[in-house]
Amino acid sequence: MKTSNRILVTASAITISIMSILGCSREKSAEEIYNEKASGVVMILNEYFYSVTLPTGETFYFSDIQDGKLLNVAFSQNQVKTTYSFGTGFFIDNYGGILTNRHVVNHYIRKSDVIHYVQNLLSALAAYAQERQEKAMYEGGRIYQYLRQSQYDSRYASYDEQLKQRLYELSREYDQAQNYIAQIKSISASQIAVRCHSKVGIAFNDSYVTGPSDFKPCTVEKESEDENVDLALIRLADSVTPQGAAVFSTGVDSHGKIKATSADKLTLDQQLYLIGYNQGIALASTTEGIKAQLTSGKISQKPDQYRLLYTIPILQGSSGSPVVNSYGDLVAVNFAAVSGTQSFNFGIPIHQIRAFLGGK
Repeated sequence: MKTSNRILVTASAITISIMSILGCSREKSAEEIYNEKASGVVMILNEYFYSVTLPTGETFYFSDIQDGKLLNVAFSQNQVKTTYSFGTGFFIDNYGGILTNRHVVNHYIRKSDVIHYVQNLLSALAAYAQERQEKAMYEGGRIYQYLRQSQYDSRYASYDEQLKQRLYELSREYDQAQNYIAQIKSISASQIAVRCHSKVGIAFNDSYVTGPSDFKPCTVEKESEDENVDLALIRLADSVTPQGAAVFSTGVDSHGKIKATSADKLTLDQQLYLIGYNQGIALASTTEGIKAQLTSGKISQKPDQYRLLYTIPILQGSSGSPVVNSYGDLVAVNFAAVSGTQSFNFGIPIHQIRAFLGGK
């Protein structure tokens, strides 16, 4: 009996060694995956506003757009109100590199979404210029008539010179207004620049967050140029991943070489897990700091080139969350909900992640 046990132990050890050599690992429980990976998942705060610059030189600002209306429009950057949004990201290297969604760090807005407001603004600016022009013409006309009818008197020579100078200034104002109106009427949509101004920061799992100042500053290093691939790489300002934070492997080494993982073999009904900050700070806040949540589901459709569909429930704030399999290997980055459903959502599959990071 003892000999039999020794044989079983030896066989088990050999099996484990072979699995280790081949890069295989055992399936893990949801709690094991959370405990291993949550430290590498970060909450992202984006503080942003928009600017619209006209070819005439004017710039105005607004905080967001809702139901086709621009919110909190201001004509000075110091007066514009910023908007806050939350997302999720995760470490992929030891140098503060964090993978997330492009839309988490850059709230792109289509020019067509603001063009109606811009057209109304241009009409208002043209009307204002027209009013200035009419006032200049009226005042200039009165001065001109006075100077024509007045007889020279040395006592009023100084006053007359002042009127002539004012008449010259009004003439210039009239011409400037005329040119400005012509410029406004010639403006096309292609000449209008719309830009999102973002300030991105992160907070770590288990840390205490009381306000925006508790988020560590980051820079946006790279955004996908493929509109179908909603990915972005951001980096901590100090370029250092905190000691003890989990680093997710994308299968791309420092030389850009790809190493296959269990994430490359996806099957229908396969169990997946998402770790993220659903609903942002609202759900994450606890008496022990902010904590990411783990949600689970299964692959519900064979993936195509750009999307992996699964039944993991998500909320606003889940964008950019890592999706892993039961081995803890990164499978996808969550990026979109299926409108009108409760728990069908999309992730960007691992091969697109590798391509974005320059894998070959």
